[in-house]
Parts: sequence; C-alpha cells; structure tokens
Amino acid sequence: MTSLAADQTATSGRTRLLRGLLRTARPGHWVKNGLVFAAPFAAGTIDNGPIALRTLATAASFCLAASGTYFVNDASDATRDRLHPTKKHRPVAAGLVSVLLARVVGSLLLGLGLAVALVVSVATFAVVGVYVVLTLSYSVWLKHVAVVDIVAVACGFLLRAIAGAVSARAPVSGPFLALASFGALFLVVGKREGERLELGVDAAEHRPSLAGYSTAFTAQLLSLSLTATVLSFASWAFNTGAAEPGVPWLDLSVIPFVIAMLRATQLVLLGGGAEPEDLILRDRGIQLAALATGVLLALGLYVL
Repeated sequence: MTSLAADQTATSGRTRLLRGLLRTARPGHWVKNGLVFAAPFAAGTIDNGPIALRTLATAASFCLAASGTYFVNDASDATRDRLHPTKKHRPVAAGLVSVLLARVVGSLLLGLGLAVALVVSVATFAVVGVYVVLTLSYSVWLKHVAVVDIVAVACGFLLRAIAGAVSARAPVSGPFLALASFGALFLVVGKREGERLELGVDAAEHRPSLAGYSTAFTAQLLSLSLTATVLSFASWAFNTGAAEPGVPWLDLSVIPFVIAMLRATQLVLLGGGAEPEDLILRDRGIQLAALATGVLLALGLYVL
C-alpha cells in the first residue's frame, strides 16, 4: 500500500508538472500568431499548397519561440509575479515549475523555433531571430520603460506579419504595413490600459512602466491607433478591390471590420484589454464581426 501511495503521489506530481509546463507555454496566446497568415491571405495565395505549408511552418516557429520567451520571462519575473493578484498563480511564481527548469525549457523552445524558421528560409530565420532578440530584450529591460514597452510589443506583432510575407514571398503594400503596425499598437495600448485599471494604485509596483501612463494619455493613444487602423484597412481594401468588377466585397468588408474595432475599444475602456487574446476568444460580438470580415475578404480575394 505504501508503494502504491508513493507511485500515485509521483504520478500526481508529474501530472501537475506537465500541466504547469503547458500553462507556462500559454497555448491560448498562439492565436496571436495568426498574423503570420495575413500577408499570404491578403495576397490571394494562401490556397497555394507550398505557400500554405511554409506559412504553417512559420506560424509553428513563432508558437515555439513565443512560448520560449514566456518561460524565460516568467523565470525572470517570478519574485515580482508572486506579489501580483493574478500572476501569482502562474506555475513558476506558484512553485509548480522551478526557475531553472523554466529557463531550460525556454531555451529549448527558442532553439526549436529558430530551427523550424531556418527550414522555411534564411529570411524567415532572420525575422524570427529579430523577434527572439526583441522579446528577450523586452523581458530584461524594455518592459520597464514607458512608451518603449508598447512599441516593443507592437513590433513583435508586426514581425509576425512580416515573417508571413517573407515566408510566402507575398507582396506587402504600404497600407498593409500601416494596418499591421497600428493594429498592433491598438492591442498593446489596450493591454496596458487594462493592466492599469486592473491593478489600480499599485499598478507601478507590479509593472514600473505603468507609472508613465495616465487615463488621458492612453485614451489619446487608443484614439490614434483606432483611427489609423481603420483608415489603413479601408485604404488597403479600397485599393485592392478598386479594379475588380461585380459586388465590391473588399469594400464591404470595411463595415464589419469597423464594428469589430469599435467593440474592442468598448471592452478596452471597460478594463477588458489586459489579455488581448481574450477579446478574440471570448467575445461573441468581435467573433461575429471578424467572421463577417473574413468571409467578405475571402469572397473578394478567392471566390468572386
């Protein structure tokens, strides 16, 4: 009986560890890597077999690399996270995953991500490499500097879109780059505002850069990024579909896109932007508007 109890305890311990490792990898955040598909989709080439495979591999490399940086970041922030109302439950902060193990697993995932990117192409490897350097710099230093922190995270989103274009050899227009840039800025500013509202007067103690933000400043940044994102999308859609006969599907896609952005803005101002991926995974309004946008884009680019 003693041996059986010991085996059950060991099995339970391994299960908790595996669950802790999976939680630290944050698979729910992989939805952000959907940006890799943006350029080949917009170029009308995502239905090409070889291009689709290269894009999938690129997305996988970002999933691995991003999860690697989460492990490294949680190992670095374990002490501070233990004082945070929600982050204290993260596996590393809670002691389910040791700091040393988190660093080892993080390094392995970063290496695997770079290796997969290199299989796709040298150019893709270069972009993912820049992403890794940027995110590690963010974990160590950049996240503590107001404004610089949101620019760094926004650049991480932009690099995903660029990697998709590079791996698929898809053309990238000015409006597309502007859309990716300002859309990323909108998400990151919303995240900072959500964190600021969630943590209240203790915000700067948990994230020093939050001392550099105020309600008025983040409201201006949200207004700027929202306007620029909508205008960039409209510019891309109107110019891409300008010469197409028949129903202007791409032009019509602007309507649900604007609805999605307005709903996201509403949720951010209500304090729901701390986890941007939740805006996509949990809100039905955004999901429906995004689905409508995607259907109209698909009709304009691939079907009619």
